[in-house]
Amino acid sequence: MSTAVEHIKKEIRALAPTEVDELLRDLQQEYVMPDDASTEAEWDAEIARRVKDVEEGKVELISGGESDRRIGALFAKHGIQRRP
Repeated sequence: MSTAVEHIKKEIRALAPTEVDELLRDLQQEYVMPDDASTEAEWDAEIARRVKDVEEGKVELISGGESDRRIGALFAKHGIQRRP
């Protein structure tokens, strides 16, 4: 990593948590989040694809309890503690 990046990381560590949150939101909005209209269109297409898969029986539907159990198992497998 460049010296400049290391310097920025050091500066970020000195910020208050609320300042870090604000910085992350700004960076995400400026550099990560795509155009809202294209994002909305992509989500609409993805939702339509998933609904079609369910209607055509291409996916296995599971209960909320089973979903929670599977997620819990994945968290445990990776040593991650779940929040209640």
